Amino acid sequence: MPPATPVASGAGPARPRHLHSVTLSEGGRTLLDWETDTADFTFGLRHRVVNGTDVLAFWGELDAWADQELTPRVTALLDQAGRQVVADLRKVTFLDAGGLRLLVRIRQYVAADQGTLWLVPGTPGNWRVLRTPRLDRTFTIPASAPYTGGRPGARTGHP
Repeated sequence: MPPATPVASGAGPARPRHLHSVTLSEGGRTLLDWETDTADFTFGLRHRVVNGTDVLAFWGELDAWADQELTPRVTALLDQAGRQVVADLRKVTFLDAGGLRLLVRIRQYVAADQGTLWLVPGTPGNWRVLRTPRLDRTFTIPASAPYTGGRPGARTGHP
């Protein structure tokens, strides 16, 4: 999925062109219209490489829709990634079974290449969602994660 690029509003034939209006579009689809403050997306992913480690920084709502939309992009990124990957959930505002499915897929993909996925859950809510199905024991979670729930040391999951 190519990065979203801002374009001037009025790209559609029925909309008048306003100088102060900006629309964020991707693939001919309007994602965000600053004139009306409407958005067509509730999640996102930013990728960067830090000291040889691929960081997948998710934001917004990780649910079934996010899983469906982000899986192809994540797979393409992981095809090019190294063996060390971080999934940063600090800006995730909602996590459910669909988001967990995405994270488990990432973990399996990285593990198949003998790599390690470090998970940074971030919020107490994300920790609760991970603990309910005991996935907090499956992922490698750094001891210095912003929210560790009072648990010392790193949590290392099963291969």
